[in-house]
Amino acid sequence: MRLRPILLLSAALAGPVLAQAPQDSLEEETPHASAPTDALSIARAAAARGDHPEALSQYLRVLSTSPNNVEALAGAGRAALAVGDVNAATGFFARAEDLAPNDGAVKAGLASATVQTGNARAALRYFRQAQSLGVAEASIAEDRGLAYDLSGDSRRAQASYQLALVSHPGNPTTIRRLALSQAISGNLPGALVTLDPLLRKQDIPAWRTRAFAKAVAGDVAGAEQDAGLVLPPNQVETLRPYLVRLAAMKPAEKAAAVFLGRFPSPPGSAKIASAAPAARKPIAMPPASSRKAAPAGTIVADASVATAIAPSTVAQATGAPAAAASEAAAVEDSAALRAQKQKVAAAKRAEALAEQKKKAEQAKAAAEAKVAKANPPRHFVQVAGGANKADLPRAWAQLKAKWPGQLGGRSPWTMHYRFTNRLLIGPFPSAEAAQDWVTERKKEGLTTFRVSTHAGEVIERL
Repeated sequence: MRLRPILLLSAALAGPVLAQAPQDSLEEETPHASAPTDALSIARAAAARGDHPEALSQYLRVLSTSPNNVEALAGAGRAALAVGDVNAATGFFARAEDLAPNDGAVKAGLASATVQTGNARAALRYFRQAQSLGVAEASIAEDRGLAYDLSGDSRRAQASYQLALVSHPGNPTTIRRLALSQAISGNLPGALVTLDPLLRKQDIPAWRTRAFAKAVAGDVAGAEQDAGLVLPPNQVETLRPYLVRLAAMKPAEKAAAVFLGRFPSPPGSAKIASAAPAARKPIAMPPASSRKAAPAGTIVADASVATAIAPSTVAQATGAPAAAASEAAAVEDSAALRAQKQKVAAAKRAEALAEQKKKAEQAKAAAEAKVAKANPPRHFVQVAGGANKADLPRAWAQLKAKWPGQLGGRSPWTMHYRFTNRLLIGPFPSAEAAQDWVTERKKEGLTTFRVSTHAGEVIERL
């Protein structure tokens, strides 16, 4: 069963996926374009700058005339993996391994492709072989971490992700995988700290990751809230039962669900419900002498290169006009959909922030209203003051002893004012009454002055 909402959240976690049709055709060159003199060099350059569809197209050019070129097979495998075609990548690497069984880079590529199929045990075996053949541990650490997570070993997974981050600090994919691994192992606070730099940059996949991290940790309400920031309500509703199930799963099952979209079937159901791409029918590259556009998904006989290539990859490699046009339209639609989702997500985040601000302001207003109710506008007379509040009781006792007739029966109060504390009596019924008292006492030699307070000014009994 395909779980489309799961794919929407998990696609960004397994690695970059680009949906872009290459502009060159394998079948024929445009009349005004010169044929590339060195397709392998062009492929290397395209891979170096991250143009994986172009790299795949150029590597396929090499393979159409040199089907046993190990570098081209490995390069095509890496490019196919980068554009999300795991089946094609596995086929390329498997063919390269047959030709060069002791090539560490090929083993590493086969390991990375294998882990995307969910076969963690086989992937770890390939990773060990690659390392024994001289491949630097740091270069395979990220995908090896995923293999450890899929095998239920979160501790080793996180150590592997950390090693990958030493070589490539700030890599978003590695950071998101590390955060999910931390959440799977029960360390949700650590996962949120790990994601924080990406969240501050408004990295949309990081928000998806946070939703899954909360779900695997058991915070379903928080997961739904985060999912609502990047998905429309109907998809959040569809996703809800899967978020609920995540917390009860075993670590390896959680990893398969959040990284690959594969959920174990509930008790009594038929089989595993997987959001991973369905297996595609193997096809083969045609020989150079008969390169024609082949219907997607059909078998083209050529025993020299028995490579599993997705129908979309065939359309790119053969340059079928209709397939290329369809692919280009899909790219435009996908880009428009992503832009629309980003706008919706930004609007939801802005709405959520506005709601938080509104609640904070309401709470502040309520607190101020409570203070104001307890401290309405009143009228007092100041009889003394002091920097040390603790000295005011003694000062009040001395004043009462000196002016018993004037201050006897009065209640002492205090309030902070600038760098001192006022010693007050009152409250008086009005400002006029307070001023009259001040005037009468002045005639008797007791110097005081009136103090009127505003609502919210805190006055304490001494």
